[in-house]
Amino acid sequence: MITPRPTRFAGFTLIELLVVISIIAVLVGILLPALAHARAAARRAVCGSNIRQLAIANTTYAVDHRDHFVPGMIEPTSIYINLRRWHGERDHENEAFDPTRGPLWPYFQVDELKECPSFDDYVDEPGQNAAFESGGGGYGYNGQYVGTNNLNTVENTAGARVDWFARPTQTVMFTDAAFSRTIAGSPALIEYSFATPPQNSFGDAYPAIHFRHHGRASVAWLDGHISLEQLDFTRAAPAYGINQAQNRKLALGWFGDDDNTLFNRD
Repeated sequence: MITPRPTRFAGFTLIELLVVISIIAVLVGILLPALAHARAAARRAVCGSNIRQLAIANTTYAVDHRDHFVPGMIEPTSIYINLRRWHGERDHENEAFDPTRGPLWPYFQVDELKECPSFDDYVDEPGQNAAFESGGGGYGYNGQYVGTNNLNTVENTAGARVDWFARPTQTVMFTDAAFSRTIAGSPALIEYSFATPPQNSFGDAYPAIHFRHHGRASVAWLDGHISLEQLDFTRAAPAYGINQAQNRKLALGWFGDDDNTLFNRD
C-alpha cells in the first residue's frame, strides 16, 4: 500500500516577500507624484471656474447698476470703518466677512464658489484685528481702478463704469490673492481681498497677487476670459517685516511690467 505524501502548501520565502514589497514601493513612488499633479490640476481647474463665475457675477452686477462694477470698499471715505467689502459684510472688525451679505451674493449664491480650493496655506494674525480680510476666500479684486469711481481713493460707494476701459481683454478684474505678514517671527500668508497693482498713490505697492498654482495665478480679465499668469517680479513689504526673498518664497508678486498698465483705465 502506497502512503500518500503530505500536502505541501505553497508560500512566500522572505526574499520573495521583500521583492514584492520593493516593487510596491517603486510603484507607489511612481504613482504618488502623478496623483499629486492630477489633484493640483483639478484644484487649478476649479479655481479657474470660480474666478470666471466671479467675473460673470460682477459683469451682471454692472448691468443691474447702471453699468457700474461692484465697489471694492462700500463705504464713503469720511466714515470708513472697514466693515463692507465687495465680497461680504461684517458687524465688527474682529469677525470674518459674511459673503451672504455681500453685493455679489445674489449673482452666485454658493459660498464655495468664492473659495479657491488651493488656498489653505494661511494663518490668521493673532491678537488685534485677527480677522483682517478673513472671508475673502483667496481672491482679490482690482479695487484701485475697477472697484472705484474715484481714482483718488479705493473707498467708494460705486465702482467704475464699464465704458471707462478701452482694453477689457488686457485689464485685470480678479486674481488669486493673499498678503504677507511676520507672525510669531516667521513670514506667513493671510487672506487679502484686493489684487494690488505694482504702484499706488504712495509709490511702490506691496505684492498681493498669489501665484499658488505651481508658480502661476488665476486671473479673470474684464472681458471675462481667464488665464494663468506666471510671477515676473516681486518686492519687499518692510512695514510688515517681509523682505523680497521671503515674498518670492511665499509666491507673492506681479505678472507683466512694473507699472499699472494691466490694471489702469484708458
